[in-house]
Amino acid sequence: MKIERSSQHDLTADEQAHLGKLRELVQAALADGKLSETEIQQIRALIHADRQVTVEELETIRTTAQELLGEAFLEYDWG
Repeated sequence: MKIERSSQHDLTADEQAHLGKLRELVQAALADGKLSETEIQQIRALIHADRQVTVEELETIRTTAQELLGEAFLEYDWG
């Protein structure tokens, strides 16, 4: 997997829209404080759709989770 840092250039409108969609997906997935296997697969599918993972995508996931959960622990719902 290739990880790219796109901070070397300003984000395009498409990149900003993609990050917004990712943020919404993570918010919906974590709304109940649990993360299911299906939700993880949906998040992975979105970030891997272009066959590269950017630092901005990882940062979006991290900050969104931190904003929603604070200091609480994330629960995994596998069944």
